[in-house]
Amino acid sequence: MKTDEVKDIYNTAIQKVFHGDYEHHRWFHSALARADYDATKRSIYFHVLDRKPTFHDYLELGQGAGTWTAEFIAYNPRASFDAVDISKEMIALAKEKLGESARIRYFEGSFLDFDPDKKYDLFFSSRVIEYIPDVDAVVKKIASLLKPGGKGFIITKTPKYLRNKLLLRETSGLHKGQISPATLKNALEKNGFRDIAIYPVTMHFPLFRSAMINKLLYAIFYRCKLDPLSKFFAESYCVRFFKP
Repeated sequence: MKTDEVKDIYNTAIQKVFHGDYEHHRWFHSALARADYDATKRSIYFHVLDRKPTFHDYLELGQGAGTWTAEFIAYNPRASFDAVDISKEMIALAKEKLGESARIRYFEGSFLDFDPDKKYDLFFSSRVIEYIPDVDAVVKKIASLLKPGGKGFIITKTPKYLRNKLLLRETSGLHKGQISPATLKNALEKNGFRDIAIYPVTMHFPLFRSAMINKLLYAIFYRCKLDPLSKFFAESYCVRFFKP
């Protein structure tokens, strides 16, 4: 799906589908959504914030309603934060949640066209890069924006095309760009990143929609690097990497 099509979908859905409250509908409207929220938040802390990173310049791709941006701001309120999102409606939600100040800048537009006036110590993105058709171009862009010694942390969805086909579930056009862990790792290595580590994040048990089972799977697997078993259950995964 083209980037402009993704932008139009989200700009329209914010009001027509989510009635201006994307964050609630995405993360808090049900026990299943809340389990995904808890798993994502715990992974951000376990893999990034609990490691006590030092950063002055932070860049986030696709901050959405600012759900995770708020966690990084709370951790280091003295840092400078730049957020890039293709959806003007999402930027409006983020401004409502995070406010506007000299330390927070919002940029509307394509990430591949983003041309900031500085480099960054920390790059973060959650569930966004799968909507940009060219993964190699995305990773190359990240490499160009990070300072030497900079760190990155990406959360993205795990492709489940074969499973969906077996379960007679149709994959929407919006979700046909999901990136395999191996593909993302190869792109990161090709662009010079090192210390690449991949872990499961949100866990979904097939057939049964159970927040309790999903939480249990997360508790079992989240500390361990992604392997064939955890990948089977992982609805999303994270990648931590370093620029020498």
